Amino acid sequence: MKNLKKVLALVLAFACAFTMFAGAAFTDQADIKVKDEVVDTLVELGVIEGFEDGSFQPNATVTRAQMAKMIYVLRTGNSDASAYNDDKTSFTDIGSHWARGYIKYCQSLGIIAGKSNTIFAPNASVTAQEAAKMLLVTLGYDAQKAGLVGSGWASKTNALADENGLLDDVNTSFTAACPRQYAAQLIYNAIDTPTVVWRDDAYTSVTLLGDDNQTVGEKYMSLKKSTSTLTNVVKTNGKDTYTVTLDSTASVVDWDNTTESKDSGKAIFEFTDVKKDYSDLLYKTVTVLHKDRKTVYGVFATSDNSQQSNVLKKLEMDGAKVKLDGTKYDLAATAKQTVYVNGDVLYKTASGFTFNSEATGATKATIPDFVNAYGNKPTSGTKFEDSKYWQGSEVSLMATDGTSNYSILKVKTFAVGKVTAVGSDYINVTYKKGDSDIITKTKLEKDDWDWYDGIKKDDYVVVSAAGNYGTGNGLVEKADVVTGKVTGTKSDDGVSVGGNWYTMAGNGTSFVKRPNTGSNVDMVVVNGYVYYTDTTAGNVDDMALLIEAAAKGGTGSQWEAHMLFADGSEKTVTIEKYWDDKDNKSFPIMPFSEGNAANPNVATWNTTASALSVAAAPILVSYEVSGDVYTLSRVGIAEIEDNANKGEFALNGYDAYVDATKGLMTDGSIKQSDKTGHGTSDMKIYTQADTNGLKTDSTDLSRLYYESTGVVFVKYKATASGTDADYKVISGKTAADYNKAIGNVAAVANKSGNSYYAQVAFIDLQQGTTGGSDDNYAVVMDDVVKDTNDGTKYIVTAWNGSENVTIKTDDSSVKNLKSGALITYSGDLNDADVDVKADRDHNNYFVSNYDAASGDINLMSGTLTADATVAGKYTGTMTSAGSTKKFAKVDSKDTIVMFVNSDDSEGVTGLDYTNIDLAYAFDSDFCTTTNSGDSYTITGLSEDAAPNVKAYFDDDDQITVLVVDVNRNITQW
Repeated sequence: MKNLKKVLALVLAFACAFTMFAGAAFTDQADIKVKDEVVDTLVELGVIEGFEDGSFQPNATVTRAQMAKMIYVLRTGNSDASAYNDDKTSFTDIGSHWARGYIKYCQSLGIIAGKSNTIFAPNASVTAQEAAKMLLVTLGYDAQKAGLVGSGWASKTNALADENGLLDDVNTSFTAACPRQYAAQLIYNAIDTPTVVWRDDAYTSVTLLGDDNQTVGEKYMSLKKSTSTLTNVVKTNGKDTYTVTLDSTASVVDWDNTTESKDSGKAIFEFTDVKKDYSDLLYKTVTVLHKDRKTVYGVFATSDNSQQSNVLKKLEMDGAKVKLDGTKYDLAATAKQTVYVNGDVLYKTASGFTFNSEATGATKATIPDFVNAYGNKPTSGTKFEDSKYWQGSEVSLMATDGTSNYSILKVKTFAVGKVTAVGSDYINVTYKKGDSDIITKTKLEKDDWDWYDGIKKDDYVVVSAAGNYGTGNGLVEKADVVTGKVTGTKSDDGVSVGGNWYTMAGNGTSFVKRPNTGSNVDMVVVNGYVYYTDTTAGNVDDMALLIEAAAKGGTGSQWEAHMLFADGSEKTVTIEKYWDDKDNKSFPIMPFSEGNAANPNVATWNTTASALSVAAAPILVSYEVSGDVYTLSRVGIAEIEDNANKGEFALNGYDAYVDATKGLMTDGSIKQSDKTGHGTSDMKIYTQADTNGLKTDSTDLSRLYYESTGVVFVKYKATASGTDADYKVISGKTAADYNKAIGNVAAVANKSGNSYYAQVAFIDLQQGTTGGSDDNYAVVMDDVVKDTNDGTKYIVTAWNGSENVTIKTDDSSVKNLKSGALITYSGDLNDADVDVKADRDHNNYFVSNYDAASGDINLMSGTLTADATVAGKYTGTMTSAGSTKKFAKVDSKDTIVMFVNSDDSEGVTGLDYTNIDLAYAFDSDFCTTTNSGDSYTITGLSEDAAPNVKAYFDDDDQITVLVVDVNRNITQW
């Protein structure tokens, strides 16, 4: 029989240490020097306990009474010795002692002796020698015959204890008081030590047939072992326990280490009610320590296992061997190899790979099959182009038969998502990058997924599939997010943030785009690789509008510039004469003064000589300051890298550069003032430079939205030639209220969905003035009341999204308004200007689909009719609210979302755009919805088959205002 303590002594050699029992972690765990399983096993067996304060106190010493109790529990499996309290004893000092029953039991078996015939000294410390002597008697030695009493007892005890392995890992003095942790080690060693019997004038640990005697654990605690490959770990439905299954194939079971007879058929390989999730040990050779064929005390990896773990980037083939992190390993025979991806067996077919399939022509994939397809040096295809198998995927090579031939490859893949909502029993997670097979729907419910405490909206998360865990649930973990400004880049995949370098994941079409220098980013890092990058914002603080530039005082090497800064200050500053790098004197700034013409500094990248000053339009720049001297960089032009080469296209950390020179207006957004005759937009999007360093057209842009918190530089009240203008800085929200013709436009913008939002913009109002609307939106909450006390006024009770307002107006157009109507109002509430807003189709809408992260929403109009004979069945023809679907966007910055309870005709606070629900008829939690073209059938609906929102649109079909009913029935006004 193999020695179980060798089995128990192994620690799982993966990324983190394996703790046998999660519940056995003590507050002073770090102070325990013996292996975790020593204390944990004895705690599970009830032999040893911790203290009420959660500590174990490993260095506290054990009393003689405590040792007697532990041996009693080891011998009997019971912690109550009160039945022995009144037994006779020669000891006179244990009369009412709490441990008298334990002491009397052990004395009756000769396990313990006193300091004298009458003195036991229960509260004195026990030494390791004394404890070992007690355990030797427990093994079967007679104290008199074995010489464990008398003057030579100590040396004889030491010899026999060492011979039986009791002193293994007992790293303390044998003659001093024994610390608790080493008393535990002594008992732990004894559990799997064969008992002895006296035969032929000697002690022996084998039977007449030459087999090992039962161990202490087998004889006294009925402990058994089953040793084989762990094939399955499944959480018990409705319980916090697991079913553990071992491979019962004769060629796999280690019968020498399975203490139930092979011939009798009593060996068991499935265990229920297991307290811990042992899925980390899947596919390894393990020993299950159990009692009475049911109670499991632990599952341990045996010494037959070898495991090598790293990431997919480090995995490749080297001839017939597999190489991981530079080390080559032998492979088992092809027939013995298995590849598991997220718990599923990988199969190979003529057309590629599939999972868990033994269909005609499908064979189990081998380790080389997988590595040659997805490893670091594939023999076909492009490495890491499949986002399922990006570089950060975790891989483990396993050998489980005691040889160094690796037969199993485990692969764990990841997806990155962003939390968009958190409910009581669900979370909404929008897939961003990585393995798209993991997040197949936005709503992740508690029955199918586990996630961390404190999860909240806008968290980035790393998601892995259920097949990796015994719970049967997928796992949502908080992502490792690197936040900061990009200070350097290299090649296509290297980026430096906070002084550390990171590598972008993917390849080919799936490559994660590297952010530019200067970008402020959130980067989700998975095992060292960037799986997702969100350019959170460029740096507004170092951007300005360059209005004029010239030699200081007209001549000399020092120059000055007239600039408008993002904080609203307008001043003349000293500047370096050269773009980008004060030490590079090849590319001087072209002088210009205030005007309307095209700026010479954006007409060429590598200007080498100054030209005469021209009257030109301002340009956007970024800057650095050293002392009081500013070094300027052009935005929307390639940076100057050295005397002959251009660097990156300068976007100052944003997604794109936008400019236009004619035919535009600002009216909620920047767009064409006259669409007639325009085949394409006068605005262009630029994301890179051409070979000359100048901006290259990416696409036409029909509309540029303002970021409400963005910075807008405004030029206004100029002469016809563009001189003598005034300048100011306003927010994007204020600019969105303008309704004016504009000339030159320049902006850096971020993309959201299919739209672009100006983060920093310059707009030229030419000879016009600034000013915008102060209109407010509100929903009418009650019938309008006519008041003739002071002339004729109409009283409108309305909800503006945050509070109830009472508006008085003399505009008779409001007199017939009913609850649910939308208005705008401005001025004094007692004499307000009111405008009635009509929705485009005068329809209420069903929300049939909504993704809060992107803002994409689908609105359906039509009527659903109840079936006369089938309860919960409705039919009807529904159409999308518009053909172009450009309307289908709820923008957190530009769409006003107001929540109401139309049933009670009142406003609702505390909600935002993320709380928009689907109409009941399109919510799978309440019904089943099917369609054929525009015709829909809803079955099993137990709620209202009614529209749940009213939507109002601007003239380009963008949602301006969305009124959402919290009861999902907007018709109850």
